[in-house]
This record gives sequence, structure tokens and C-alpha cells, in this order.
Amino acid sequence: MKNLYKKFLSFVVAIFISGYANAKTKVSLWSESAAEPAFSALNKIVADFNASQNDIEVEHTAYENTPYETTLKTAFSGGTPADIVTINGGSNMYQYAEVNGLVDITDFVNSISDRIAPGVESVYTFDGRLYGVPQGLHIGNLIWYRKDMFDAMGIDPKEMETWSGFTNVAQKFLDAGTTPIAFGNSEGWPGNHYNNHLLRRMLSTEDYINIGLRTYDPNLEVGTKFNDPAAVKAWELYKGLLDKGYFTAGYLADDFPTAAGLMLTGKAPIFSNGSWVAGMIKDQAPDAPIGVMAFPAVEGAPGKNTDLVINSVVLSITKGAVENGTVEAAKQFLDYYTSAAAVKVWSEQTQSLAPYTHDTSTWDYDPILQDISGIIASSTSSAPFLDMLEDYACNVPHTWDASQGILTGDLTPQQAGDDHEQCVVELIETKY
Repeated sequence: MKNLYKKFLSFVVAIFISGYANAKTKVSLWSESAAEPAFSALNKIVADFNASQNDIEVEHTAYENTPYETTLKTAFSGGTPADIVTINGGSNMYQYAEVNGLVDITDFVNSISDRIAPGVESVYTFDGRLYGVPQGLHIGNLIWYRKDMFDAMGIDPKEMETWSGFTNVAQKFLDAGTTPIAFGNSEGWPGNHYNNHLLRRMLSTEDYINIGLRTYDPNLEVGTKFNDPAAVKAWELYKGLLDKGYFTAGYLADDFPTAAGLMLTGKAPIFSNGSWVAGMIKDQAPDAPIGVMAFPAVEGAPGKNTDLVINSVVLSITKGAVENGTVEAAKQFLDYYTSAAAVKVWSEQTQSLAPYTHDTSTWDYDPILQDISGIIASSTSSAPFLDMLEDYACNVPHTWDASQGILTGDLTPQQAGDDHEQCVVELIETKY
């Protein structure tokens, strides 16, 4: 009996040791890639990484765009965020780095810097330190249009290179019985886009950057404030599209995918949104005759239609990884994520531009992405989205929310500008 007990005990110990030895370090990853094709692309990268590892397993949880922002804020303020999170670069990332919510990975990023394309550093740099790696490069200020609907009307899309030309084209479609611009602003950010891109046109590149960065550098001299005529004009032009009846009927209730679907299915000829729409086209309407061009210039204003708005989501390691002891494992995933194999998966499946130096000559890029590459090649300047420059405390209520207020009539363009400027002044006084 004693020998039997010893054998049983040895067996249990062996099982325990074996299980312990085979235990993997779990690394949690949160993203806002809940929609296709980003959801499948990121899951593929995670699965490929896990298959290559004996000791590490990444577990991915995806959220919808708007709920994700709330989830992140709640986790960073009182809970524990995932080990790795995707965050919009610039000010969104700044706010978490500023409160020591992110791990400084400067040395790691510098060790792989030869992979990262020049010019995107601002999206993951805060106070001289590096807090992440870019996911993909996006161009925000684009116009998408149905070639077949334009051909049927005998309209040359180049007419839309100026704001007056853009509105004239919209009027031609409206007169013919078609509401021209697919638009849904239930989430606030699509309306923020219009204001953002019009502000980019109304101001010089320097003034555009500085007007946003004031909330992080109060010593910046700005040539324009948010309640000055040039900035207010951006809201007035946005409101003009509504007043003239150019927006589709669901402009208040529809979300981004619903509005995009109106253009993808030929129910509306024009849609303004970023380069990520290329991924939706490839996934949902690969045979649709869709063209793309830069957002129009506003006559008499300093911004050109070759001045671009860019952004990149950043993958950052959080304080949660410090508490969980997974920082080094998380770095290994980021190392794989920036490899040619992983970037190829993301770029091909989402049809997004790669902020990396890998050779893309053999990658399966849709021709429309090549068109966007041409827009980039002819650009005169690039600057981040305003919400990548400005503290969210002022940007979200006074661009995202204000874009809804303009549509409902609760705000005039001047009130929107006055409220925004007051918020900036008060925030600077509070912070500094």
C-alpha cells in the first residue's frame, strides 16, 4: 500500500510539474477592430504569432469604436487595462502616457526603427519618449465617389477639387433627384471629420497644427483661434451642406457603416471618409466602380487640396502588463507585429497603407490603394487629425459632439467656435 501511495504521489507531482512547465504566459490585447476586415486581419496575426510560440499566448478582445473609448478610459482610471491596447496616436495616446498609464518602450522601438517609415514618429512620441508602434497609415481627408453615377450624369470628378465645384456637383445630383452625400453622424466622429478637414483647408499647416497643440504646449503662438472667422467658417461650410439638403436622410441616426453602405451600393454618389474605406470596398463591394480623390480646397483659403490629414493607431504596452509581469512577452508580440509577415497580413486584408519599410511590391494591393498612394506622392504637406493634436477634453465635446449640435440646430457655427475656444483657455489655465 505504501509503495502504491508513493507511485500515486509521484504521478501527481509529475503531472503538476509537467503542467507548470507547459504553462504559457498569457498576454491580453484589446483593440477597436470589431468590424471586418480589421477583425479577421488582427485575429490572423494573433493566431500566427501564437502558433510560433511555445511560451506565450496572446488573447485578443475586439470592441466597437465608440464603446472602446469608454472601456479604455474606465480601465486606465480605475481598473486594469489589457497588457497591450490599440490607441489612436497623438493626443489620445498622450493622455495615457501623461498619467504613467503606458510603458516607456523607447529602447525597444529604437531597436526596430529601421522597419518604421520616417514621418510617423509624432503619433507614438510623447515628451521625447516612445510609447508604441504604428498599426497602419491612414489618410483622412478623402472623397469617395461612384464612377458609374458620375458618368451617367456626365460629370467629371475633377470638378470637385474646389469647394464651390464640390457643392456644384452635389447640386446637380440633387436637381436630378438623387441626394448626393452619404452621411451618418450618430457616433459624432464623421461630423468631426468634416470640420477637421475644412479647418485644414481654412488654415495654413502651421496654424492648423498649433491651434490643436496649444492644449499640450501653451507657449505656442497661434495665428488663429477657434472662434476667429477662419475657424468658424469651417463650421459654416459644414452646416451649408445640411442646409442645402445634400446629406442623406439618416444624417443624424445612421452610423459610419450604414452611411458608407449607401455609397458602396450605389444609393448615393459621394462619401467623405478616410483611406480605411478601401478595405470596406475590397470586403463588401469589390466590383463596385468607385473612385477616390483628395478633399477639396476652399477658394481663398491657404490650405491646398494636396495638404493631407493622416493618422495611425498605435499598439502600446500598458501598466497592466507591469502588474501582470508580461512586459517582455508583450514586446515579443510587438516585434512580430512589425515584421514583414504580419504587416503584409494587415495591409492586404484591410487594404491600408503600411507605415513600415518592408518591400510591398509583391503584396496584394487593390488598385484603389495605388490611387491613394498617388495622392500621397503628390501631397504638399501632412499633418495629424486635430484629435491627435488636441487634448480630448476639448476636442471631443467641441468637435465630435458639436458636429451633432450643428446638425440639430442646438449650436450655431459661432457658438461652436466660442465654446471650443473657451474650453481651450480654461484647460490651459487648469493644466499649466
